[in-house]
Amino acid sequence: MRSIYLINKFTLIVTLALYLTIFLGFYAQLVLGALQVISALGITSLWNKLSIQNKTHLKIYWFLTLTYGLGWILIDDINSGLLVVLTIVIIPMSIAVYFVTILHSITTKES
Repeated sequence: MRSIYLINKFTLIVTLALYLTIFLGFYAQLVLGALQVISALGITSLWNKLSIQNKTHLKIYWFLTLTYGLGWILIDDINSGLLVVLTIVIIPMSIAVYFVTILHSITTKES
């Protein structure tokens, strides 16, 4: 579990650094998102081994992730600059930071 945490943390930091070039940040965010969804699926499969607090956090993560994904289906047109930055950069990176925080909580309780 610790290796999953370290890989996700490293990928998050690299993604944040690559946002200095904007376009590379977008590509890195795609990789980070895929990595985190795969990691979350793996952790969800270990549901019985998680503490109640971590189960709650994981439920919140899945709610945020699914709501964000469904939001893309429902949004017809985003022309506002602030709305674009919010939906493409800030919300997914906030969810990513939250997931790394969940992984940190799981690994510290595991030790």
